[in-house]
Amino acid sequence: MTTYSLVIRRLMVCSLTIVISRAITSPLLALFLSTRLGLDQKDVGLLVGIAAFTGTLLGLYGGYVVDRFEKRRLLILAMLSSSIGFLLLTFASNLYLATLTLVITESAAALFVIGSKAILSDNLPVEQRAKAFSLRYTLTNIGYATGPMLGVILAGAQPTAPFWTASAIAFLSIFLMSAVPPSKHAKTSTQLQPPSFLATLATLRNDRTLILFTLGSLLNAVVHGRFTIYLSQYLLVGYPSEEAMRILSAVLACNAITVIVMQYQFGRLLKREHLAFWMGIGSMLFISGLLGFMYAENMVSWCLAMFVFTLGEMIVLPGEYLFIDSIAPEHLRGSYYGAQNLAALGGALSPILCGYLLTYSVPTSMFLVLMGLSALGGLLCFATGRRVRARN
Repeated sequence: MTTYSLVIRRLMVCSLTIVISRAITSPLLALFLSTRLGLDQKDVGLLVGIAAFTGTLLGLYGGYVVDRFEKRRLLILAMLSSSIGFLLLTFASNLYLATLTLVITESAAALFVIGSKAILSDNLPVEQRAKAFSLRYTLTNIGYATGPMLGVILAGAQPTAPFWTASAIAFLSIFLMSAVPPSKHAKTSTQLQPPSFLATLATLRNDRTLILFTLGSLLNAVVHGRFTIYLSQYLLVGYPSEEAMRILSAVLACNAITVIVMQYQFGRLLKREHLAFWMGIGSMLFISGLLGFMYAENMVSWCLAMFVFTLGEMIVLPGEYLFIDSIAPEHLRGSYYGAQNLAALGGALSPILCGYLLTYSVPTSMFLVLMGLSALGGLLCFATGRRVRARN
């Protein structure tokens, strides 16, 4: 962290605090909504899914906005919106207000992710971006490893305390970024401002490399985006509930520890000129991990499979950021990140697909389908990576 500029250091800290604010509420959101609004779990899932889907789509416009306005101010706006959203959620007494607040928080999260990626690219030389993306991903995982535990502790004292705390953390994060002066790049980039939103969409639509890579990323996101949900679904089908939760807890701990300990060092291996190779390796690691899950019989084998799966995650996610960074025109960098962010829809589809397979087919068929999707996603990412390397 000390090797980076003030802007990057504060951005990294804000990335951690914003993730913690979201993670504090994540394990309690379903319970809070069902208790406050009287919804069953199916309706809660639908509500959260609609909010996530809407936020992801709005992220496409958010990327365009990132290209047109000063990025630091947009990050501050995203933090403020998150703070307001969490605060309003505690007062949500009907379905419409709850939906609105969830859309606000999801849209703010998408804007923050897109804007922070763009700032990293603007303020770092090419050779340092892979390490910075990996460091940011490490901090994100630290937030998701610690936030839920804090949320459960706070909820034990007061049911709305996690949401108030999340709002306060997001609001206090504003002061970290507000003390940072606007970058020189932001002041001189007006001459490179993008065309209208429709014209930008046309440019994105005509970039075949971007479309194919985003499709590959979407298929990969079905595999890694919500793996905790489909693993819990599978475990509850095949094991008694207590044993299933014990295995899931061990698997999630293995995932978090592996990322926190190894991600930054692992990410330093990623190079632009070898991205196609690394994306292919990431897909093969996903497939190997899924195969391990399918044949796992005890706690050790589950954790070994998760270790292999996590190695794939540690390659693919920073690799996706680095690939988009390598193909995006400077004045459309935010728009390209916004377009690639649509791959998050794969994570939203994952629980639906896996739930259907677990209900209407043999449980192991879920892993076979996920392996097929990972192979296809890896093939698309590999092919587009080779294409870009040949073009350069």
